[in-house]
Amino acid sequence: MKPFWRATALNLPSPNNFLFVILVISMASGTAFAANGNGPRVNPFELPQGIYSKENIPKEQPQDLVLQAIFNINGKRIATISGENFFKGDFAFGKRVLNIFDNQVVLDSGGKEEILILEKNNFKLRKSFKK
Repeated sequence: MKPFWRATALNLPSPNNFLFVILVISMASGTAFAANGNGPRVNPFELPQGIYSKENIPKEQPQDLVLQAIFNINGKRIATISGENFFKGDFAFGKRVLNIFDNQVVLDSGGKEEILILEKNNFKLRKSFKK
């Protein structure tokens, strides 16, 4: 009679096979987290950074982002960056808008902060008296 603690007596896989399965599972899960680089996501329904749905494919990113204007409307700041308007928390060309100040915008580019400064341009206004 075989001892009760032997794997064959309980119809379980042998200890070597069991350890091999555990090793493969741990390697696969470690590879999945390493490929993402961020670890597990807090919201499982949120797409990883750089992955977009068909409806939300970003437009081609300009080479250099240019802060063109900052508006304050009803207490909310709006930044115009390379021809498009963004609020705090929006994604501007793949970079999250962290904060909008009077003359600069702070962006998060994959964990690195990027600051765009509003250049003061002098321009002339002409008034037309045509009726």
